[in-house]
Parts: sequence; C-alpha cells; structure tokens
Amino acid sequence: MLKKAALLTMSCMIPLSMAHAQSNADFYQDLLISDEVKANEAKQKEEQKLREEMQDVQDSARSLLTTKTKNLKIDVPQIERRNNAEHSDKEVAIEAQNLDAAPFGLLWKASEAAIKNMGVILTPAEQEDYVNSFVATQLPVDAKGFRTIQITFGEEDELWRIIAYGDFIEDTPSASKGLRQYEMYARLLNQKYGKQKDFYTPAMKTVEKEVMINGRKTMQTEQVPEKMGNPNFLSQLQDGTATLYSTFEGNGIGVALTLNVDGDGKSYIVIDYKNLNILKERENETLNIL
Repeated sequence: MLKKAALLTMSCMIPLSMAHAQSNADFYQDLLISDEVKANEAKQKEEQKLREEMQDVQDSARSLLTTKTKNLKIDVPQIERRNNAEHSDKEVAIEAQNLDAAPFGLLWKASEAAIKNMGVILTPAEQEDYVNSFVATQLPVDAKGFRTIQITFGEEDELWRIIAYGDFIEDTPSASKGLRQYEMYARLLNQKYGKQKDFYTPAMKTVEKEVMINGRKTMQTEQVPEKMGNPNFLSQLQDGTATLYSTFEGNGIGVALTLNVDGDGKSYIVIDYKNLNILKERENETLNIL
C-alpha cells in the first residue's frame, strides 16, 4: 500500500543572529504555521515584536523532529506489498549490496528483513506518526556515546529514518558539559553533511531600568534575551523556555541535532537523520496518482 508522503521540515527558522533563513527546497515550504501575538500598548511594540519572533523560532524548531507531510485523503489502487518471508537470506543479502550506507553501519532503504540479516536485533517501539519503528541493538558499528538507536521503516518497509539518543550527562547549571558535546557533534555533522544552520530561542529575562519622564525618574521593566550558557541555561532547556537546534543537509540526507534536558536535570543530545531522497520519491509517487 502506498504510504502518504512524509517530509522533513527544515525551513522558516531563525539563526543565532536572528536573521531569517531561506527555504532549502520547494517541498519543505508551507508546513509550519507561526503564532502571532498582538501588542497591547504602543510602548511595548518592540518588546512584542521580539517575543513574536522568538515564538516563531520555538514552534519551528520543536516541529523539526516530528513534522511530516500532511496526509492526502484519497482513494488509491491497492498495491501488493512485498512479503519478506518469501525471500531467502541470499536474496536479502544481494538486495542490500545496492543500498547506500547509513549511520551506525545501517543501510538506507533496507527492508526489515535485510537489517535483521545483518545481525541487528529489532525491538518494536511505539512512536506517534512513525509506522514500523524499532529500537535497534547489536548494530554493525558500535554506537558509542548513545544509549538508544531507533529506526523507522514505514509502511513501505524501507529504512528512511534513524534517531539517536545520547548518553545522559551530569551537567552544570549552565549546561556547560552538554554544550561542549553539542558543539563537538555539530562540528562533525557539518564536516560530513554540510549546510549547518543554528537556531537558538533564548529565555527572556525581565529587567528594570530607570528612565526620565517629564523630568522625573521612573522605573520601567523590559524583556531581554538570556545568553546561551547563562547560569540558568540547564533549567531553561529543561522547561522549554530556551531551545537549541542545528540542522545539516547533504547527499540527500537531512539531519537535526538538539540539546535536551530530562526531568532529572541531565542533559543529552539527540541526532535525527531522515533520508530526503526517499521522502521525495514517496511524494512523487503520491503526485503521480493524482
């Protein structure tokens, strides 16, 4: 059965300089809907504009790892799917020879049977919006530094997504250890895939300042963005008031790197790989039946 196309959203983001990034490809566009906030008083317009931009980045960044193509509600002819049980180990091995290398020694577009034939142990994993997902262990390449590797085949039985969860880090209040690891992986991913784009949504801090109004000193408050790695950065990442992401793209692969903090205050990185060529193929297949 033809699965509805799934897409990686990598556009409409604001880099560290807060300048708007352009779309990577036409089929990434129009997938994110930003929230707009109305100003209550004229003197707060500049503050409101900044908060509005920050919210756009947060919505876009959080959706980066989960957004897929909107499902098309159409009737399509039933297509008989391949039954892996009918294929011998030799046939599966021959099939795998023509596939592209993926992270951790895996193969893009490989079937579930082909991955198992490599000696990988697959344990079913429930993940919303991602069909036929598994936790993969006994990988061909040691996943050093990562506690969990999860892969998705989809209804088409083709490996198209790999998501790696890093080991937990006993971090400092400024998340200095997590930031150091994040920066290391960002450098390596950019070396391999290129087109690095960084996205930081800062937490906002209320500060007071003294101003002169009609010759009198008056105290006013304003919202200012906190810097990355500030003394409260770990808790800001934990409660979601700050977010930090980077994206990469090369050789038909899209990658998202993020720094997260769990409920116990431990930081960890997440690397999400998606095969854009497979996603584009599925979109074209859906387009051809319209």
